[in-house]
Amino acid sequence: MSDRIRQIQLNDALDAYQASLAADGDARAFDLLYRRWHPKLLRLAQRLTRNPDEARDVMQDAALTMARDIRKLKDPARFSAWACTIVRRRTADHIDKAVRRRAGLTGWPDAHDASGASGDVGPESALSLKQALSRLPETERLMLNLVYLDGFRGHEIAAALGIPLGTVKSRLFAARQALKTFYTQGDDHDEL
Repeated sequence: MSDRIRQIQLNDALDAYQASLAADGDARAFDLLYRRWHPKLLRLAQRLTRNPDEARDVMQDAALTMARDIRKLKDPARFSAWACTIVRRRTADHIDKAVRRRAGLTGWPDAHDASGASGDVGPESALSLKQALSRLPETERLMLNLVYLDGFRGHEIAAALGIPLGTVKSRLFAARQALKTFYTQGDDHDEL
């Protein structure tokens, strides 16, 4: 475990160093920093847009914004949170443009449930992880995916979603508890 912590600290120090150089105009440092973060930021964009093609468009906009505004980064140690915030904002801009485009072409979009959750699972069957996740609110599902599948840390999720770190922690705790309850309820109902 201490090796993992040391590796995280080294990565954080490298990010801060390269962000500092990039903020001072070093294009190579920015390129190296961006290349290292691009896969993780692209996964964030894909989770937010739910569409790989749209995520790539978002990342192009985000990369341009980061390259243009890196000089404005006040604390190089906060590069990851800053980059996640930019991806979130570019995603929101992208979605807003798509909604306005659709509204202009077809009138207001339908107000149906687009959560993508499958139908209710009967109480007589235990829930699979996918079914249990589908019962969680969208934000909590997204947070669990960002933590467990993409390796984002709390402050990065807070920046990506535009919410306080304490809210991230409490929602993750609530999501874990809800998953536990879904499994417990499924198991209890199997015995009836």
